[in-house]
Amino acid sequence: MPVDLSVFKTAAPYRGFQEQDWNLLADRLREVRPSAGHMVFREKEPGDGFYFIRAGRVKISKRVVPEGKKAPQEMILALLTEGNLFGEMALVDGTPRSADAIVEENAILFYMPQEEYERLQKGHPATALRIQDLLVATLCSRSEEHTSELQSLRH
Repeated sequence: MPVDLSVFKTAAPYRGFQEQDWNLLADRLREVRPSAGHMVFREKEPGDGFYFIRAGRVKISKRVVPEGKKAPQEMILALLTEGNLFGEMALVDGTPRSADAIVEENAILFYMPQEEYERLQKGHPATALRIQDLLVATLCSRSEEHTSELQSLRH
């Protein structure tokens, strides 16, 4: 059964998508409904796909040991809500997960497994290219946010 992608259709990052793209995505995405506290994935796990957030909130975080400390502390990298996506880094670069993803509020997520994305690349390259552009734009945007945060810490 196709998933409801209406929340994404008017969001700025998805404006380049065409109706055919939405139809192809709707048929390939898997809906999951994790409850608050659910660990979607852990840092260092293999990356096997990415997620669109239809509803709810997901926290992306890492456990780090601050200089001079012994115990690890949680470093929150992002709090993501409706319309965002996450888990894209592992799909783009093929490396294990770089952070944890934990559901903060009951969520509706749409999961794109890596093998579905690869099938899309072969069968519908124009749609796959638009998704790839979205993934890269997301990565760039988050990198810019983190760079700005680091620069503000220096002043």
